[in-house]
Amino acid sequence: MTDLCRHALVWLTETPQPILNQDTLEIRRWHESGNPFVACRQREQQDLLKLGFCLPAADSPETKPRRLSVQSPAEYILRVGYPPLLAEAAKSALEPTLGDRLSRLSLAGSAEGLSLRVFGSWMWQTLTGRSYVNRCSDLDLLAEVRTEAEADVTTAFLQREASIGTFNLDGELSVPGLGEVHWKEYLSKAPMLLLKSFSNVRLIQREELWK
Repeated sequence: MTDLCRHALVWLTETPQPILNQDTLEIRRWHESGNPFVACRQREQQDLLKLGFCLPAADSPETKPRRLSVQSPAEYILRVGYPPLLAEAAKSALEPTLGDRLSRLSLAGSAEGLSLRVFGSWMWQTLTGRSYVNRCSDLDLLAEVRTEAEADVTTAFLQREASIGTFNLDGELSVPGLGEVHWKEYLSKAPMLLLKSFSNVRLIQREELWK
């Protein structure tokens, strides 16, 4: 499990087990369709890996996707991947105009040297081709940054863009080997930041990100 991180996509050789009393049939269908699970924060040391996935809301376009939590032995991992790029998400947009806006945002980010990925509803819609996104959804972006300069460029870019139509730009900066911080919190210049990693959540001094 040492190579895993938050937001990583995990494909399994065997169907995982539900953590709570959830629909085992839906879990089996999801796995047998070849869909990945997403790595969640591991809240305690244990042998089983905590994963999750979302099912699209069926009753109302305003309802959030339904989250299911599962667990699996690490030896069932077939492969691990990254969330989809923003450019891939643009192709999954159900409205052509929105897809064009996402494509332009992706190109603008590339021009700044940014590699933007999506998680949340946009990720699941991109991966499955099913409808997860509604007008209440945020556009959750994940941007890898390795230096303070890269973080400054990324947050300045996201602040300039602010939103895509009715979609607010939300998301995190990911520092390899350390964890993620919310990009708006980083932009605030607060001396202490909430860092979320694969194993814990803690407050750190801003300077600790770049040691």
